[in-house]
Amino acid sequence: MTEENETMDKNLKIIVQLPLRELWRDDGFKSNARGRPLTQSDIADLLRAGQVHFVVADAGSPPLWISVSDCHRFWKDEVRSHLAGDAKARLDEFPGSYCYFASQWGHDTDGTTIVVLEKSH
Repeated sequence: MTEENETMDKNLKIIVQLPLRELWRDDGFKSNARGRPLTQSDIADLLRAGQVHFVVADAGSPPLWISVSDCHRFWKDEVRSHLAGDAKARLDEFPGSYCYFASQWGHDTDGTTIVVLEKSH
């Protein structure tokens, strides 16, 4: 396989099932360190303590890493109204009929807390 094909294959890597087993990024970052599930209160506490790196995990797509500089806006405009409190969430109770299940995945290479949002729709 040529170097060009290896790069192409890495860029085509998508999430095939949830819950997520491995988290990755194009720069070579990888983690399988799923942590605790998070509530709205937990995420609000993390945001008060510092910046958060949100990652949207949606089956059929690669992980969507939200810019750390955009974490507060993303929380207010997108996540807060779509965050499910437990596994028995009903999609029709959320705007757009989708929700997120949040979990903490440790820290990024710069020490920023990683919060994965697994999308259910």
